[in-house]
Amino acid sequence: MSPDGTGDIARVAAGLRNELRSSERKLLEDLRRIGRVAEKRAKDVDARLDAIDKRVGALVTDQADLRRHVQRKLDDSGFQVRQIEGELHLIEGRLRRQRGEVAVDLDSVPAGLGPLVEDVREAARIRSTMLSDDARRACHAAINAFEHRERTLAETRQRAVAASRRLAVGKAGGWTFRRAAAAYRSERALLGVQEDEVAAARTERDAAERDLGADATRQQAYQAHSGVSAADALAAHVRDRIDAVVADCELFPSWFTNRLGYRPAPRRAADWREAAIQVVLYRITYAVTDRTVALGLRPEAGSHRRSRYDAVEAELLRLDE
Repeated sequence: MSPDGTGDIARVAAGLRNELRSSERKLLEDLRRIGRVAEKRAKDVDARLDAIDKRVGALVTDQADLRRHVQRKLDDSGFQVRQIEGELHLIEGRLRRQRGEVAVDLDSVPAGLGPLVEDVREAARIRSTMLSDDARRACHAAINAFEHRERTLAETRQRAVAASRRLAVGKAGGWTFRRAAAAYRSERALLGVQEDEVAAARTERDAAERDLGADATRQQAYQAHSGVSAADALAAHVRDRIDAVVADCELFPSWFTNRLGYRPAPRRAADWREAAIQVVLYRITYAVTDRTVALGLRPEAGSHRRSRYDAVEAELLRLDE
């Protein structure tokens, strides 16, 4: 190949290299420009998304506030409606009494059910002599405490015996002997204290076992008593009586209306009915004669009657929720 041809090829190659470098620079520039545009658009999209999130969050908060506001309004309206219903019932009751209408006597039962009521009352008396759940737990705790103290005393006695054995075989005056003597004196002193504690705990244990034994006897007597099943028959009578009063639009006594009103709310009729049954059963069972207070005076704490009183009160309070 001639020198001129070689030079032409070199020039062509150089031109191609220059053109390639130029294209490469242009391509890199285009890529950087595209990257800048893409980054800008990504930031714009992020900003728009953040703005949308804020608007959505504000809408959610507003909706939650609105829901709470509406619920408060509904609750207030429901309370006001119940108040108005109660006032209307009160006015109705006063007008009916002024017209000479006499309230039904829910405290009395037909003569034929007299033995049934006595069975229920006798079963309630037996039930009132039974230990409460708290008292039973206290008895079991006293028994467990005695057993624990007895085990602790046995362990202390074993340690004292072991220390006395070391004294018997040890050399008087030595370090091991002095250590065993100190251990024996300590365990012996502790032994005396624990023996007194066990003696006191034994007395409590014996009393607890007697109480649990007597309670078991009363539980058997209660479960075997006819008054337990008679309570269901009495409840059926009370249920029918209340249903008849509601159906015939008769006038309930004052002690009844003071807690339950004259008529049940439509949405709470079933709950109202069951609470009314429990109130009347309580009055019949415990011969409550108070003309104003449905359940009479609150019984003493710890008694079965108090437990039943609190259970009926809880049902009445649920009606007000």
